[in-house]
Order: sequence, then structure tokens, then C-alpha cells
Amino acid sequence: MSFAFPAGPLRFGQLVVTPANQAAVSIVRQPSKWPTPVFCVTGPLRCGLTTLLQAWCEETGGVYFDANRFTKLKSAQLDELAGKFVAVDNADKVAANEKLLTLINQISKEEGRLLLSSSSSPSQWPVKSADLKSRLNSMSIVEILPPDEAMLTGRLRASAARHYLKLEPELVSYLAPRLDLTYEAIEAFAEKLSHGVTTTGRAPSVPLAKEVLEAMGLAAPDEPSSS
Repeated sequence: MSFAFPAGPLRFGQLVVTPANQAAVSIVRQPSKWPTPVFCVTGPLRCGLTTLLQAWCEETGGVYFDANRFTKLKSAQLDELAGKFVAVDNADKVAANEKLLTLINQISKEEGRLLLSSSSSPSQWPVKSADLKSRLNSMSIVEILPPDEAMLTGRLRASAARHYLKLEPELVSYLAPRLDLTYEAIEAFAEKLSHGVTTTGRAPSVPLAKEVLEAMGLAAPDEPSSS
């Protein structure tokens, strides 16, 4: 049986920080030093952009929107955001381009701060407005890099903890050279390990981890794949 508990507000202390994301975290946390009122942070899928934006809102008193919720805002609601600290997650997926342009203009005019996130550079976003395209092309950007080994081990422990699992040092050492160096692989492994623990009643261990890796089609450096 697995249990779920209400999630509290996300804070910067919950982020694993290594050279892969240190620059992004440092810049995001100093909005008064941004070169422009609007900043965009980009990075690979599941690299922690949502946590970063929500932690920024928690620290600054800002307002967080995902793309879908932002798209549904009315004009009066947009006007209320002028001069505030606002974060828009997956901003490249905002369907109403004119609303994003309006907010960028309002934030810039009223000395607020706007933090956007995306898995791609703003210059690559599919927009029709020439004015918005110009804004995006000149936007300040910081990138979260693919995970290094320190990020891999840190995220493994953090992801396991979210599933109420504790990984012993020997298990982490076993996994480090075997998992793909991608955020998606780290999160997928933690989810599948949690499922394995729940369904089998076994504690996290090297043998169980080996079974999960094989199910994911990952062969260890010194072990053949079972496929």
C-alpha cells in the first residue's frame, strides 16, 4: 500500500544544485540584478523548471501560472499582474500569444518581474506576432544543462525521497554508472523502483534495482541486457 500526503510549497532548498544548474538558480534568485525585467530559463525535460519557478514565487511573493491557466486569463486579470512578480511555466505552450505579449509589456512598463520557462529557446517558439517575436529574440536567457554525475546522484536520492524511499550508498554507487545521464531517466527509474517496492514488498536494493534497469532496457557496463 502506498500513501500520498499533501504537498507543501516548493522552495529552493528542495532543489539539487550542482554545476549543471547552479548558474540558473543563482540568476533566478536575484531578480533585482536581471538585465531586463523579463527573463527565461530553459532546460531539458524534467530538469526541475517547475520547481524552480514555484520556488521563485514562494521566495518573492510572485504568482505562478502554468501555460494552460495563463491562457485562460481575462484582460482584467492580466491588468492586475502589472508591476508584480509573475512566473509562467512552459511559456512556449501559451496558446494566446497576444496575452503573453501584453504581460511582457505590462511587466516592463510597471517595473515588475516576469520569469518564463521552456524546454526550448524563446527564439524557437511558434508565434505569429512580429512584436512578440522581436521580444523573444532579444530576451535574456539562462540554461539548465544536462545532469552531471553529482546531479544524477543527488536527484536519485531526492526523487526516491519523494516516493518515501531511502537509497543506501551502495545502491546509489551501483546506479551511477548504469543510468542514462538524463533527467527523464532519473525520474523514470525512481517511479519504477517505487512501483517495484510497492508491488513486491521488497526494500530498495541492488537486486531490485537491477530488475528495474533491465525492465527499462538498460544494460549495466559489466552485465548483458536480458533483452
